[in-house]
Amino acid sequence: MLRIPHLKKVLVGSAFAGAFFLGSPAAGAQELPQPDFDSAGIINQVRDGLAEVGIQIPQVDKNVTDAVDASVRNAQDVAQQHAQYAEPLTNPNPIGLAEQATQPEFKPQGTNPNYKWKNDGFSKVAAGKPQADYVLHRVPGSMFDAPRIPEESVAAMNQGKSLYGPGTPLYVNDKTMCTLTAAGNDNGGRKVGLTAGHCGNVGDSVTSADSEQIGPTGTVVSKNEDLDYAVIEFGSKAKVSRSYNGVTVNELGGGVKPGQQVCKQGVATGKTCGITYQQAKKIQVNQVCAMMGDSGAPLLVNGRLIGSISGGFLPVNFPCRTPLQGPVHNPTAATNMDAVLADVNRRDGVGAGFTLPED
Repeated sequence: MLRIPHLKKVLVGSAFAGAFFLGSPAAGAQELPQPDFDSAGIINQVRDGLAEVGIQIPQVDKNVTDAVDASVRNAQDVAQQHAQYAEPLTNPNPIGLAEQATQPEFKPQGTNPNYKWKNDGFSKVAAGKPQADYVLHRVPGSMFDAPRIPEESVAAMNQGKSLYGPGTPLYVNDKTMCTLTAAGNDNGGRKVGLTAGHCGNVGDSVTSADSEQIGPTGTVVSKNEDLDYAVIEFGSKAKVSRSYNGVTVNELGGGVKPGQQVCKQGVATGKTCGITYQQAKKIQVNQVCAMMGDSGAPLLVNGRLIGSISGGFLPVNFPCRTPLQGPVHNPTAATNMDAVLADVNRRDGVGAGFTLPED
């Protein structure tokens, strides 16, 4: 246990050295920042944030970061057409070896058979809840204690409906797990929702993972790969709300300043918060913990929806899998909500004129 701080320093130093000295941060970026992108500023803010928890990383030569910024601008057109974020936050490969080795026979009664309930010491410690009776894993690879099904979802299900709101876990096409950004109505009176674009394709069915007994209650009707968002049209068996499982959206859009704290709610890692590094025209970069399954999760500031979780920002495979990592993980990129809503309105189809429900 005493070696953990040193291990963190080694991992962080290796990750950032590899990212900025051996590789290009532009590689694998699906939606690159506009020309106001400042890699040196991001690195310095990452360094300052890690320094607060006793982790030191080396200075970076300004000539290197200037070259990185130039490469980002020059590669922007090609990258937007062909690339993905370094680590899309969906469809993980399970790790599970340590969990399987230490997990005793245990299964709470009356729970969703797709959930992985754990009561072994390793899983509870890794989830940051060593005193818990058990923890829940809903996304393979995540060691967080996942959000439970809220009472409001159960109440809707007993009425034959699926409830959708900010942070609702989704099954897209019955196989991909993502998170809903927000639900509401468009100017045609339709019930609609937003999630990450890489979660599925047009025509894919959408099911609430919290009430999958109801079956598919929505369909992906449009998407924008550059902005990484998708529009979902919900059917007659869906209810929409501005609140879900303790998360409420009261306002849409607006930006944040570097250093400001933002939070998200996703199915894989629950509610996590982190500082903002930079906000460009289309994306926002932060140190919020997110991993596969959290794609589409709402990014919030005091009830204001400012973005949707999209993917890992740097081309380093260092995701956030356990709360024990603290801030030591790959930065996260989120699509700006203002850019998403502007594009939805420009297309003037399903979702245009998106507004939040009254409750």
